Amino acid sequence: MRISKVWSFCAIACTVAVANPVAALDIALTNDDGWNALGIQVMRTALEAAGHTVTLAAPLTDQSGTSFALDMEPLAVRKQAENQYSVALWRDPTTSSKPGNSALVAIGIVQERGHSPDLLISGINTSANIGMQTLLSGTVGAMNHAVASVMNGPVPAIAIGTDEPSCDVPCKRTHYEAVADFVVRFVAHLETKPGFLASETGLLPPGVGLVISYPTSDSVFGVKVASHSNAVLLGGQRFTGAFMCASTGCSGLAVNATQRSRIVPVPDPTPEVKDADLGYYAEGYVTIVPVSPDLNLTSPLVFKSVLAGFTW
Repeated sequence: MRISKVWSFCAIACTVAVANPVAALDIALTNDDGWNALGIQVMRTALEAAGHTVTLAAPLTDQSGTSFALDMEPLAVRKQAENQYSVALWRDPTTSSKPGNSALVAIGIVQERGHSPDLLISGINTSANIGMQTLLSGTVGAMNHAVASVMNGPVPAIAIGTDEPSCDVPCKRTHYEAVADFVVRFVAHLETKPGFLASETGLLPPGVGLVISYPTSDSVFGVKVASHSNAVLLGGQRFTGAFMCASTGCSGLAVNATQRSRIVPVPDPTPEVKDADLGYYAEGYVTIVPVSPDLNLTSPLVFKSVLAGFTW
């Protein structure tokens, strides 16, 4: 299914108005903030209250910023509560495993019942997954491992994030509850098979996931289908970044000498891509970005012409 068709679907789906699920789903739930983080626990409570069966498996501790990383070694899966599991390394159960592993574990636990989950949800993350930040997100990485068919999949998946408000825990919980309510209603809308989804057997087309970012304010203007921005937003200004060596640089270092290198934000004058999530999110819209872990271009064979004249 081409991503362009997903855009058409989302244009319809963004008028979310269904309050209750059409049918109870079997949902795998994970995140990158840790199994007992406030966001994932609020999401679990909301999904269960809506009648869904939820299997939560998430990292033992916060693994934010781990992107697509996987631990390719045995894991320690510990049952923390009914249908809730933490995931760590078997050789050192105090060391958390990656979000991608947790997503696959959550799917695998559901599959022990003889079927795959209807959906994997990754989140609610403690920050929005906007623009190029998405490449670093363990929340999105977990979603992509679910959508891919390499291990345990493919399973339809949604990554959900929001910028956590600066307030006390009850205030934060109220915000997460608003985000979770949106997700529950959106999943219920997917169950109605809107638009071209009427011809799909799953909630989403194979190989497609959705990255949803919910603004900090609980009074949002609406929902926008978007593309990922080619930058990040800091203080209302577009930035990219670069790793730079401090002080005199690294090129003149003596052998065995060491210098510090760190990420330095750089103002970005690059024109924004059309319908970018960064702009919509800054304006107070919930953004939905359809993505695919398939690394192929839409028309990869066009690159055959590049080989003209090359000899080996």
